[in-house]
Parts: sequence; structure tokens; C-alpha cells
Amino acid sequence: MDRCFSRQLEAVGLNYRDSRYYGVLLAVYNYPQLTQLKIGEKLSIDRTSIGQLIDELERKGLVHREKKPKDRRQNVLTLTLEGEGLVKNMWPKLKAAEQQVIRDLPDSQKTIILEIAEQIKENNHDKTGITRNLP
Repeated sequence: MDRCFSRQLEAVGLNYRDSRYYGVLLAVYNYPQLTQLKIGEKLSIDRTSIGQLIDELERKGLVHREKKPKDRRQNVLTLTLEGEGLVKNMWPKLKAAEQQVIRDLPDSQKTIILEIAEQIKENNHDKTGITRNLP
């Protein structure tokens, strides 16, 4: 599925490496004003790695980082207009990539895969509090 989604990303000028940023962007979209550290915790990304990811997203003009007023050691994250547009633009492309991966399977297998995917999503939400919401 990564390859399918990567092709969709390339259509908007991003490369395969950028595909890993989409989860971070989606989390920031769904949880505006959450700190960088909390986003990392929700996504099970260590402090150093989330810092590097956010640095790159900020350089690309997709995320804005601002010091938290009551604790200047923490950064609050928000999407820029470009970042929000990317999230909204890529959501249907991600859904299309998911469908492309399973399109040749019999309907009975598609049903099983979609049920398993839903259970994984629920388990992930139970652990992280993150739900992939439609932008």
C-alpha cells in the first residue's frame, strides 16, 4: 500500500520519504494545539525522532510550531494553510490507494480485510487516542 500511496504523493510533488509525515500531519489535524511531545507519544515516536519530523514539516511550510505560553519548554503544533490543504487533498488519495491494494480480491476477502482493518483502528485508538478522521 505504501507504493500506491507514494505514487499519489508524487502526483502532488512529494516523495516516498514524505509519506511517513502524513500520519504526523493527520494527528496534528485531528488534535490541533497538542504539544509536539504529546503527538510523538500518541504516535509512539520518540522525542528525538518527532523533533526531526517536525523540523522537516516546518521547513516544508506544513506545520507551525509555537512555544506553549505556560511552559515554554513545550511546542504546540498547528497546521499551516498549506499543511491543512495537503491533509485534505491526500485523504481521498490514501483511500484510493487502500482500495487499489484490495481491488482484485474476492468480495468475501475484502470484507474480512476491512473488518480486520477496523479492529486494528479501534485497537490503535484504545492505545493512542488517535482516530483517523476524514479531514
